[in-house]
Amino acid sequence: MKKVLITGGSGMVGKYVAQDLSGDYEVSVADKNQPGFDTKFYRIDVTDSKTFAAIDGEFDAILHLAGIPHPLDNPAEVVFHVNTIGTFNTLQFAAARGVKKVIIASSESTLGFAFARKPHAPFYFPIDEQHPLAPQDAYGLSKVCSEEILKSYSRGYGITTIALRFPWIWVPEERERQRYRELISDYPKWYKNLWAWVHVHDVSQAFKKAIEFHSEKFERFFITADDNWTGRPSSELIANFYSDSQIVHAITGEKSLISSDLARVVLKYSPRHTISDIFG
Repeated sequence: MKKVLITGGSGMVGKYVAQDLSGDYEVSVADKNQPGFDTKFYRIDVTDSKTFAAIDGEFDAILHLAGIPHPLDNPAEVVFHVNTIGTFNTLQFAAARGVKKVIIASSESTLGFAFARKPHAPFYFPIDEQHPLAPQDAYGLSKVCSEEILKSYSRGYGITTIALRFPWIWVPEERERQRYRELISDYPKWYKNLWAWVHVHDVSQAFKKAIEFHSEKFERFFITADDNWTGRPSSELIANFYSDSQIVHAITGEKSLISSDLARVVLKYSPRHTISDIFG
């Protein structure tokens, strides 16, 4: 059984990933906080490289989820420091311990739309991995820099590195469901997020597919749900909010404006969950 270390495995998303993968892998969690489930646990601070010394054993892969998930609640310098230094320290640890694969939770915020200060629209739809990255905020910038860190360690150490670019990750918890209902009722306000989302269990699926994927270099994939979260036709959303953007391929029904087709083809990722699974 492969051994997997998950940084941030006690967090909102990390706890799902750790538990979902525990049936297929020997999972250990590295976090500031003790997880609320039974697993091997290492108390570390990813911004302090010295704390990584507490981690023993060997690992086939590291899943790096530790970090600040958006730029709204912390000063910009804190967001950037935690996310970039946390990634750097994790890759340093992987290189020192001979870990052959590191997979990080990156973000669609690398595109630069979600937290843009100045008007910024997609060049085309559906958005794919070829679209330029142009963040205007500390969070999106930290994720772009984290991906560059991955590339460097693939070049220098031969580590397989994979960035999974997630949009808004939704979880089936009651305290979050009310917030999601409010989002849907006020969907025009959230146009900069492109109404893209992914179910947390599909996040786990993507990590599992990435663990099993064989490559010798850096890879990046958008990981989304098949649908947008508004319940409205995607063509209508584009016409009303992004009429100047080019349509490269027709987007039928409520299809996500960010495509996960590359992950579907290369990783064999296939989202299994819809909005009804959140509210059901």
